[in-house]
This record gives sequence, structure tokens and C-alpha cells, in this order.
Amino acid sequence: MRLFEGVLIVVHIFWLFSFLFRFDAKIKRIINVITLIFLVVHLGFEGYRWQMGLTYILFILLTAFTIKPFYEEKVTLVSVNNKRKVKKLLYIFFILIYMFSSIGLITIMPVFQLPKPTGPFEVGMNSRHLIDDSRHDSKQKARELMIQIWYPAELENNSKDIQYESFPYEEWSGTLEFIFSVPRYLFEYLKYGQTNSIKDIAVSNKEDKYPVLLFSHGFGSTRMQSISQMEELASHGYIVVSVDHTNDAAYTKFPDGQEVMNQADAYSYSYNIEDEKDVKTRSKDMSYVLNQLTMLNGNDPQSLFTGKIYMDKIGIFGHSYGGSTAAQALLDDSRISAGINIDGPLHEPVASSGFEQPFMFILNEDYLYLSDEEIQYTNITPEEFQKYHDKITDLADFHYKEGIKGDTFMLTFIAGDHYTFTDFPYLSPLLSWNIDVNQFHQVMNGYILAFFDHYVKDKAPDPLLMKEEKEDKFYYFNTNMKHH
Repeated sequence: MRLFEGVLIVVHIFWLFSFLFRFDAKIKRIINVITLIFLVVHLGFEGYRWQMGLTYILFILLTAFTIKPFYEEKVTLVSVNNKRKVKKLLYIFFILIYMFSSIGLITIMPVFQLPKPTGPFEVGMNSRHLIDDSRHDSKQKARELMIQIWYPAELENNSKDIQYESFPYEEWSGTLEFIFSVPRYLFEYLKYGQTNSIKDIAVSNKEDKYPVLLFSHGFGSTRMQSISQMEELASHGYIVVSVDHTNDAAYTKFPDGQEVMNQADAYSYSYNIEDEKDVKTRSKDMSYVLNQLTMLNGNDPQSLFTGKIYMDKIGIFGHSYGGSTAAQALLDDSRISAGINIDGPLHEPVASSGFEQPFMFILNEDYLYLSDEEIQYTNITPEEFQKYHDKITDLADFHYKEGIKGDTFMLTFIAGDHYTFTDFPYLSPLLSWNIDVNQFHQVMNGYILAFFDHYVKDKAPDPLLMKEEKEDKFYYFNTNMKHH
């Protein structure tokens, strides 16, 4: 709840009580003027949002009632007394409805601030539109990609007026429209959210170059799905590049205004480890992005990244189907040194062959499990899903133990669910009511940072990684370091 939103609701409740207890008309007019002032300030500084719609409507109604009496006193005393009792009950009922509705709406759909990164660097953010003429989509158009780059930055002494970027509501509202099949304007209020990224600020000169981490989003999601995680890693000295896999992403908007929506059903994910077509396309996206980063390091047209990208060792990670992509890219592209799969399955050919590089599994204890109620929205039966689930669980366990030649790690969360790994829980307390999201993300990002610091930055292994087994109240961790 923002400051003036809360003030407006409180003033309106007091205004309603002025009618209930028959305050003097002069007092009602004073409340009316005060409410108008707060409304103007709220709209000017905070901006409107539909969750406050009941308050806006109530302002108009109460203003009308304040200016002109809303009932005639041409009735008998008995009738007046009866009407007053009824009206008091109606006022009390309306006050309660208004309180719970207004406070409820702005509480379950809050204007939020993403957690502050903990690293020593400020965080810059830059968007790029890439066109791969060597590949074509179903319409025989060159494959177009949007990428988002977070990177270490620093503020100059006279940079007091620099503003952090607002939450990317277009990408998020398009994604939520795809997932929930509701109009995206319902999520327009997300634009009032705040990130910790500064658009197009210069790359920090504290270090000569910074290593690259690639990120792949989940099926029907967006490159913006885990901004808080991208900012955290960038604040610790990484250039983090998140890729929109066009057509597989829920929604992609290009600089020329072109919008591409995912045409599949939100629940049409393929529960088949042999179905590698899409994950191979995604892997090619990542290799193409690496090629473009090499060119940007040589000569960036925007003069941001020229000579600032360390390309000798690359890390990759992804969530859900993006975790599948990370594993596939490790198999396909030898430039990538280490990878992390965040709650995603392994597909073929990775499932059979494995790879050489170090790898970390970050999973939920109910690893991609669906209830019978959820399965009914998919295209498979409960029996088929159980067979699939047994297979991906066995594969994760096998590759952690021996199927992957490099060091392997497994971080398993007992609390949360599949979307707790992303920024989804920050959108509403309904998505995080049973868990401390900030603590969850601190643990997850701590292990991710320790992993990439060792295998990408060549730092000595953090004690977090060296402990063979660790158990906490909502996670446990296992280490299988084959070469130490």
C-alpha cells in the first residue's frame, strides 16, 4: 500500500462515519476539501490504478451527498426514526465492505520494490534487438530476439538525479495475460513497481572486464521473470544476459512496436523428454547471443560494452524449461563452462549423454509435481504424468551422481513451489503467504553466486560448496565434487 493510497482510504472511512453519526454539514465539507487535496496529490505523485477504483467512485458519491442533502425530511417522526436505523445499518455495512474491498485489493496487488542487491556494484540495464538471418521461423522471417543485459555499474559523484527503472509491466502483463487468460490492462499497475537498475549507465571501471552469465526463461514466461536475481548477480560483478525465446516466450515486444504472443495453450507444455525440438531452438538462441556478445566486446555501437566483456569462461542458468535449455547449451556449445538448472527437467539428448562441465541442480522437493486437479488442464492423463515424473526424477538423481562428468551439486527446497524461484511471489502476498521469499532468494542466490564464482571466475571454492551435506529448515544441499 502506497502512502497516499492508505491516507485516502482512511479519510474516506472517516468521511463515511461523518454521515453515520450525522456530523455538522460544515465538518463534512471540510473533510470533502481535505479528501480532494489528498486525491490530487495521490494522482499526481503516485498515479491512478484500478485497484483504487472503489475509492475514486466513493469520492464522487460522497461529494454529491455533501453538497446536497440526500433525503427529504417530509416524513413523520416515527418514519424518520425507522429510516435512521435502517440507514445506520446500511452505512455500517457499506463501511465494512469498503474497508475490506479497498484494503484487500491494494494488499493482494501491491506496488512493490524489488529487494536491494547485496553486491558492491550499482546495476545497469540495457536492451538489445538481435536479428539472426541464418535462421527463420515458420513464416520464413529471420529469427528476431530481444535480450536484456544487467551489468556492474557505478554512480559518479554528481549523479544524484539518476532514476531506477520502473518494473517492466508490458512484458509482465503480456505474460500474465497468457498464463491467466485475462486482459493485460488489469496488470498495468505493475508499472509503479520499482527495480534497482539504471538504464544505459556506463559499465563500471573498477575491473577491466566482467564475465558473462546467460539466462533462459521458462516456457510461456519472459526474459524479465527474475529481475531481482539478475540484479543480484550483476551487483557482484557479472554481465547477466537474459534472452526472450521468441514464440516460446509468453509475450515479446520489439522496438518497432511489433508484438509476438505465444500461440500455444499455457498448459500445452510437452511432458516428453524425447521432445527436444524446442529446447534445441533455445540452445541455438544462446549460442547466437554469445556470438553477438563477442562482436559487442569488439565494437559496441552503443559504446557500452566494448572491451568490457570477459568471454573466456561463460556461465549459463535457467528456470524450468530454461533449465532444460541450460543443460542442452552445455552439450552444444563448448564455450560455456558451467551451468545451473533451476527446477527444470532434462530432455534428450542430454538425458542420455550428459556432458563434461560442472552443473548444479536447484529443485523444489516436489520437483515439477502436478496434482490431479492441475493435470486436468494438460494434455496427458495422471498415469502418463506419473510415468514422466518418475523418469525426470530418476534422471536428475542419475546425472547428479554420475551422468555428468564434472562436479555436480543439488540444492533442494522443502518450502515454496515452482514459481517461488522467480519474481512471481513479489507480485502478490497470495503467492508467498507460506514462505519468506527474501530468505528463499538469499539462499538460492548465495549458492548460485558461489557456484559461478568458482567455475567462471576461478575463485577458491566457497565453503558453501565444499560441505558434502547441509540441511536447513527449508532446504538441504548435497555436493558431489569429483575432481577435488
